[in-house]
Amino acid sequence: MYRRPFHSCAQALLAGLIGCLAATQAAAQFPNKPIRFVVPYSPGGALDASLRMAGEHMSASLGQPVLLEHKPGGATTIAAAAVAQAPADGYSIFVNAISFVTNTLLMPKLAYDPAKDFVPVTLATSNPHVLVAFPGVGAKTLPEFLATARAKGKAMSFASVGSGSSSHLAFELFKKAYSFDMLHVPYKGAPQAALDVVSGQVHAMLIDLPVVSGQVKGGKLAGLAIAADRRSGALPDVATFAESGGPAFLSRSWFGMLVRSGTPPEIVQLLHQEIAKAYSRPDVKDKLAGLGTDVIVSTPAEFGAFMRSESDRFAEAIRISGTKLE
Repeated sequence: MYRRPFHSCAQALLAGLIGCLAATQAAAQFPNKPIRFVVPYSPGGALDASLRMAGEHMSASLGQPVLLEHKPGGATTIAAAAVAQAPADGYSIFVNAISFVTNTLLMPKLAYDPAKDFVPVTLATSNPHVLVAFPGVGAKTLPEFLATARAKGKAMSFASVGSGSSSHLAFELFKKAYSFDMLHVPYKGAPQAALDVVSGQVHAMLIDLPVVSGQVKGGKLAGLAIAADRRSGALPDVATFAESGGPAFLSRSWFGMLVRSGTPPEIVQLLHQEIAKAYSRPDVKDKLAGLGTDVIVSTPAEFGAFMRSESDRFAEAIRISGTKLE
């Protein structure tokens, strides 16, 4: 009467051993085909530039091509779902940002579980947010801008790259920290939002520094303050919020790497090692610094803790703004 359960247990044990051996063999052979960065945005910009630089060095080190696959849309959920459904073999790397953690707070239904379907690899880069304004506002400093904004209230507007985006939620935290209000105007992307601030259709925005550094240098936008603990070499004349006389205000966008949960730990560690090595190269760091992008490499555990802290921080912005996404 005990033979059948024993036989079943033996089969389960054998299957487990075969699975472990297969995973070990796959890890030992990794990589034996191209690796892809799955990017949740349209091609172009500082992010693509950083990924291509890192990918070139990773390809030379690993002996396999490292490619970019763009899957924009759905507030980054389309790309995330694609990686969540891909094999747990390390060949599909999801390039995630703050939306990965805020979507959990903003969207009641997702096609994946952010906590269960992914494991962190590393935080890679960060762009400080910079407050810019239409020159016609007449503000050249943060105090001048605040005086005008407090006087006009919602007669003035700020742009973002979409409701629930880091540029939107960061501005909500900025409004709370400095006690003023403005009308929110969401856009579908940074280029159009920036163009409408340049033309005066919208009065200001808090946006990734690389997106607007050219317009600030060219005088098309007034650079008022950078939300970092130090000035950026890309815009050295733009003071920090703290330098401008108000409370310190820190805000940034960031990009990191995740893979499907169940990926062998050896592969996760190898990817971390190769990505960190590529981004830590002096030539890569120097080129990115010129764009206003900082390299911030972390361990998988550190990146996981960082995402949890970001979720807590932006949950407050979502609460005070009442933002919801369907």
